[in-house]
Amino acid sequence: MNIQRNQWLISRRHALRGIGAMLTLPLLDCMKPARAAAASTASLPPTRTLVTFTGMGFHSKHWWAKGEGAAMELGPCLKPLEPWKERMVFLRGLWNEQANKHGIHCMQTGNMLSGAPLATSEVRTGVSFDQVMAQRIGDRTELPSLVLGCEEATPGLQDGLPLLYGSHISWSSAVSPTWTETRPALAFDQLFRTERGRDDRRVVDAVLDDAKLLQQKLGSADRQRFEEYLSSVNEIEGRLKRAGKERAAGEWKPTLSTPDRPRPADGIPADLPEYWKLMNDVLLLAFRTDSTRIATLKYCNDASNIVYSHLGIRDHHHYLAHAQPESLIMLNQFFTSQLAYLCQRMNEIKEGDNTLLDNTAIMHCSSMLHGNHDAGQLPVVLLGGAGGNLRGGRVLDYLDKPNRRMCSLFLRLMDWGGLKLDRFNDSTERLPGV
Repeated sequence: MNIQRNQWLISRRHALRGIGAMLTLPLLDCMKPARAAAASTASLPPTRTLVTFTGMGFHSKHWWAKGEGAAMELGPCLKPLEPWKERMVFLRGLWNEQANKHGIHCMQTGNMLSGAPLATSEVRTGVSFDQVMAQRIGDRTELPSLVLGCEEATPGLQDGLPLLYGSHISWSSAVSPTWTETRPALAFDQLFRTERGRDDRRVVDAVLDDAKLLQQKLGSADRQRFEEYLSSVNEIEGRLKRAGKERAAGEWKPTLSTPDRPRPADGIPADLPEYWKLMNDVLLLAFRTDSTRIATLKYCNDASNIVYSHLGIRDHHHYLAHAQPESLIMLNQFFTSQLAYLCQRMNEIKEGDNTLLDNTAIMHCSSMLHGNHDAGQLPVVLLGGAGGNLRGGRVLDYLDKPNRRMCSLFLRLMDWGGLKLDRFNDSTERLPGV
């Protein structure tokens, strides 16, 4: 049999198992390609995973794309992405089956990134795929993930159903949405706070010690909720351990080690375009400094009542989503212009022979196709290169296909981000064709 030399890769551990001896092997020639390959992989820029979200879908007649490559045509809602259409994949027909059991906004949003069932008598859904990544592979960076939003959560009930579902796309546990930072300055501080140290360590240790004592006295139901709380404390503990950790020699290093812009002012800017731009810029800093490789950015809630007066629009978003006037196109273009801005900025940032855009998988989504509660198919676009895994300039239609689950797409996104799972909620197969 003719076996090429660079295919014969064995580790020292496997060699020791083979001969059943506890001794130190010298570095054999057959081990060198494997070591060289590992070193080469470690020096490559990582793939970042970004989810962006706007609530209540788009204009029902103007969200479309057709053709491919440079000849690809975009509907009016997507016009701001015209310069980036060859870096974009338009996905039609994907859905979350569980989101179609209650025709109301919040119940079509709470499982946006999980596809899990949504409880009605209490807040209970599933862990979102971004937080599965954060929990499994988030220890590669100081922040397991960054979760940002441009609108505060909406409390209360609508027709007896939890409005909290409509305000969060990222969930750390079945009953706990991930904390969503809406203030640019505090989002900035998450990345560049430098005084983590002994006092933080003492607080976390004290909380964990008290938790162990309390846990023994709780009933089964309380214990489950308490363990979910405890997981967030453990996440903080892990973050403290990672703070200040130096990179190994030869490992890939980000192009930016410290912020290249001042800390934003406290509070939330009154000017909405400036506010959204600030949050985009904080997100870009997180990726450029390798503070995290997993992020979500929710520009607005579902059933949002924001009035976008800077566009000359007088009605709030929720009304526009239902009424579907022509002015909704202008608002939808404001949403997709955020993606165009991110693409432009990412494309300007060189990482070796490629750019940050080449090394990022961006998924933009909404909770329904249009504001009249049509969640039978979801508006989804992918942008970027996903580390060489994503080819743009395409339209993929899954509406009549047997596998059109959003969770199948999430499995693919997790693959690209470095986490391979056999299943995620209602899917055991990757979305084909992507």
